[in-house]
Amino acid sequence: MIVRYLKAKVLVFAVFFIGISTGILITNFYTTRVASAPDTASSRVQRAERDINKFYDYLGLNLSQREQMRKIGEDCRREFRQLRAENKPKFDAIREASRTKIRALLDNEQEKKYEEFRRKVDERRKNQDSDDFYRDGGGPRLD
Repeated sequence: MIVRYLKAKVLVFAVFFIGISTGILITNFYTTRVASAPDTASSRVQRAERDINKFYDYLGLNLSQREQMRKIGEDCRREFRQLRAENKPKFDAIREASRTKIRALLDNEQEKKYEEFRRKVDERRKNQDSDDFYRDGGGPRLD
């Protein structure tokens, strides 16, 4: 009788322990993989900061060197932004000329499909550009 009672207690304890452990694992999985917010600018900022600090630690940089590295990265980003701004009109002109040539090849039905395709691609590109943390000059990226 006592043995049965003891076995029942152990079994009940084991079931509760397994249930709690499973609940913790599922909750952890859900919060890290399923419910986590999509990649936002702030999470990219945090991840970039973490990664660059790991890089600085790996190199063994002191505070002065870290600040100099950040300054170099900022200067580099500024120069890239300036170069991008200077060349954007040229790229846009080439892009528009090629699109005009493509449109000349297409019949009406194909051109409608092409315009729809271009609209979607351009919209996606615009959304990427407006959400691109590094393109806007933020973050500790070193190029």
